[in-house]
Amino acid sequence: MKICTAVLFFFALVILSSAGANAASPAMPERIRIGLIREFSNRESISIGTTRIEVGHETNGVFAPLQVLESQVGFVARANASNQVVLYAGGAQVFTFTTYCHEPQIRNAGGGLMTIGGSTYRGMIALRSVNRLLTAVNIVCPEDYLQGVVPAEVVPSWHMEALKAQAVAARSYMFYMALAAPHADRAFHLCDTTCCQVYRGAGHEHERTNAAVQATRGVMLYHNNSVIMAVYFSSSGGATESSENVWVEARPYLRGVNEVTEYNPMVWTRSFTWAELTALLHAANVNIGTATGVTVTNLTPTGRVQELTIIGTNGQHRFTGDRIRTFFNGSPGGMLQSNHFHIVEAADGTPNVSVSSGHQSRTVPLSSLMALNDQQVAVPLQTAYVFDGTTTRRITPPQQAVTGGTGVTLSGRGWGHGVGMSQHGAQGMALAGFTYRQILMHYYTGVEIR
Repeated sequence: MKICTAVLFFFALVILSSAGANAASPAMPERIRIGLIREFSNRESISIGTTRIEVGHETNGVFAPLQVLESQVGFVARANASNQVVLYAGGAQVFTFTTYCHEPQIRNAGGGLMTIGGSTYRGMIALRSVNRLLTAVNIVCPEDYLQGVVPAEVVPSWHMEALKAQAVAARSYMFYMALAAPHADRAFHLCDTTCCQVYRGAGHEHERTNAAVQATRGVMLYHNNSVIMAVYFSSSGGATESSENVWVEARPYLRGVNEVTEYNPMVWTRSFTWAELTALLHAANVNIGTATGVTVTNLTPTGRVQELTIIGTNGQHRFTGDRIRTFFNGSPGGMLQSNHFHIVEAADGTPNVSVSSGHQSRTVPLSSLMALNDQQVAVPLQTAYVFDGTTTRRITPPQQAVTGGTGVTLSGRGWGHGVGMSQHGAQGMALAGFTYRQILMHYYTGVEIR
């Protein structure tokens, strides 16, 4: 793959519009600016492991070289009292980016990878200084960027069609967010965390995920001739969700769909004492006294919790959509794995179900029935679902509320916000023989792939 040598500085940012089918789509930018905020945000110093670097700055969208520096021990970047970026080698000051430099930038003088901290990156590194604190920005070709995203988001050993589906979704999301510019105030397009897409640079690339990126080079998802916000997540647990039930805006291509087959669906259980819930309420500036109960007050058509009410000694408070998951972020286990959960019965019992053989019926506890799991091992059922051709629903209604006792236990399925493509679902479809295009058309409603 071609190594980028020029820099297109932060281009005019355009908010993606709901353009009609005849509107022209914006072109892919030559370079993407990735804020490396996971490791290199607001740092007093940043170590540079590359021993031969070229320093320069952006001028009219092009890298203007100033000098080549060599040091067998690498370099350290710091900001001085004038907020200028200064490079040191072995403790000695070797270069200062003066104030006329629009943006200090460095690249490997031999055209190879850049090493900062313990990570390696393709392209160039910009060093932005604010209040004497440095943030590193990776300036990189879009396709090179994706080679650092796909193996960080999915397992490289997965089926190639699932990897291709991930590459196309990640490319579409990258392009959409580059236009939407959520980090414009920090002069980069996307960050390297789950806030945007996980990006680990060249050091985490894998030959199989690189092959998936290269096999789908330039391919993206469109709706009404505009690249879509191709969000994705880990595991649905049975069905994905429509965007308005998790966030606010209803997008026609982000409709809830049932899984065809999901690989290794995730299940989880979380327990909270009333004292822990009270602490979470205080952290969220919700003043309803001491937590005493939890009630599921609304479900989406696919069975996810759309509204959760926490009852306190001085009132109650409702959380909706993805705010339900993020409310629990201050707990030891972090935010809830998904909104696809129910409240475990206080007596830890399981519901009774009626089973008919065609000749006679018996009513038995659900846990007395057995079913084969993905490993073809018989396990007792704790809950059961039925697909009626349109939606997936529980055979028996879940426990909806709990009060008293010491707290609440939630039992859930799936992992992530639930909107768009399920990565485990894509793997399951690939293993079942579906192509990456069929996978994407299943999860993103009414889209074109080109």
